[in-house]
Amino acid sequence: MKSNNIRKVSLLIAVLALGVSRGVPTESTSEPKIVKLFARESPITVMGRTTKVAALTQSNGEQGYSPEKAVGFHVEIVNQLPVPTSIHWHGLILPNLMDGVPFVTQDPIPPGASHRYDFPLKQSGSYWMHSHYGLQEQQLLSAPMVIRSSPQSKVADAEFTVMLSDFSFTSPEEILKGLMGKTQTMKEKTQKKSMPAGKAMSMSDQKRALVVQQWDEASQRLVSHEVQAALPDVDVKYDALLANQRTIDDPQVFEVKPGRSVLLRLLGAASATNFFIDTVDLDAAIIATDGEDVQPLKGNFFQLSTAQRLDLLVTIPDTGGVFPIFALAEGTSLRTGVLLATPGAKIPKQLLATRTQKTMGGVDNTQEIRLIAKEPLPDKPVQRTLPSVLGGNMMTYTWTINGAAYPNRNSLDVKAGERVALVITNKTGMSHPMHLHGHVFEVAEIDGQKITGAKRDTVLVPPKSTIKVIFDADNPGVWAYHCHILYHLATGMFTVLKYENVDTKYWKPEKTPNELENPLDLNNATAFWKDMTAGLLVSGEPVISP
Repeated sequence: MKSNNIRKVSLLIAVLALGVSRGVPTESTSEPKIVKLFARESPITVMGRTTKVAALTQSNGEQGYSPEKAVGFHVEIVNQLPVPTSIHWHGLILPNLMDGVPFVTQDPIPPGASHRYDFPLKQSGSYWMHSHYGLQEQQLLSAPMVIRSSPQSKVADAEFTVMLSDFSFTSPEEILKGLMGKTQTMKEKTQKKSMPAGKAMSMSDQKRALVVQQWDEASQRLVSHEVQAALPDVDVKYDALLANQRTIDDPQVFEVKPGRSVLLRLLGAASATNFFIDTVDLDAAIIATDGEDVQPLKGNFFQLSTAQRLDLLVTIPDTGGVFPIFALAEGTSLRTGVLLATPGAKIPKQLLATRTQKTMGGVDNTQEIRLIAKEPLPDKPVQRTLPSVLGGNMMTYTWTINGAAYPNRNSLDVKAGERVALVITNKTGMSHPMHLHGHVFEVAEIDGQKITGAKRDTVLVPPKSTIKVIFDADNPGVWAYHCHILYHLATGMFTVLKYENVDTKYWKPEKTPNELENPLDLNNATAFWKDMTAGLLVSGEPVISP
């Protein structure tokens, strides 16, 4: 009892400290304004059922944060969850210790504590933020982050941000247990016989009608096409897909004006889902990938992998109407999306179906090989080549980079100033969206074909494919590099890019299992805070006031 009271007092001191620091006026008007983001429990309604998820919100309820590039990034994360957390600023070039990766660049943020992030902004465009602790990303602890600049404001007459997520009523811990249990069943059925990587996860080798992306040479556009093929391997069967935390049967409707241009910022914030983006009757053009400008690539059917971003430019017809923007999940018939509608337009009911009549096929390199960076990296000889061989043991649901599953002390080593080539070879039967923290790379080669491809921070590597990316080692530190499918990351497909002679005090691989041992139980979050503050605060006083 005594220790519990001490803990409560310590928590109250932390709570009051947040309030005191907020109330103290700054001595200089040049001091940057600090934006508080609260990691907290939040209700959500999916398919008519209200449940709890996690959220990153400001005091006014706004999700995420969209800073001005000229102002810089000045954020304080306040952890109102009953377990530790840590927030990563996905895609940003930033100081290493600001990256938000637990046991790599910082220690986790304990319950009731806060952590400051301050750094100048070098980029503008479409980015996002998410928890990098345990499986919290699957519980929707993520948010949009659009970095504003003067050039960004002149792209279109209007712009809208759409964050795409996958959702399950099953907890992520149970999902992971199910994946591991499934592989154990497969192991028993095969009586411990060896099986090629990726094969054990195959849903079916039987061919069926699937919708995929195709390049139409005549019109020079990316379009949809139906083929006979085997279903792609996907890990998780989700209950729903969300666009800005809403299903398509209750969609967000953006009002648009006839004849005006619209910029759509699409964020692939799913935990384990790759998307096809269908603009249906609207001609669209990709103008940026992962926040970096590309030469416009036209079409009405696009690919967006987990963790990538896609900026699409469309023009609303002069006749007006309702224009759906659908996001369809790889390997399923699930869909979500938003609607663009001119004033007075009526929404047809057929646009609100959460499933399509057809099943989506697999993502591939059709789109990637045609993307061209608007401002490529300066021409420079490669001074170091690093292998990144992606593997998997399907019998144990273990995923590897260069033959090793994390945690370990392996690293991809570079020296500051080098031009580096990272050769990513996917030996598995599943796609892997590979994300490098703290750097922007350029796609230089796909399956032996050299290109001056898109600049990215996340590249989707399809099954049995090899993609070479190049980047400049100009940001010293210990940087996470991993597959962004959450369950692959959690079971080993993770390593670090380590610069020579850097401080590794926060890199503690041996502690990463702690993340899975501290699951976020949202049903107990409110009860936790009530218990921790019982008798310490006046009735009706908020735990942490905005």
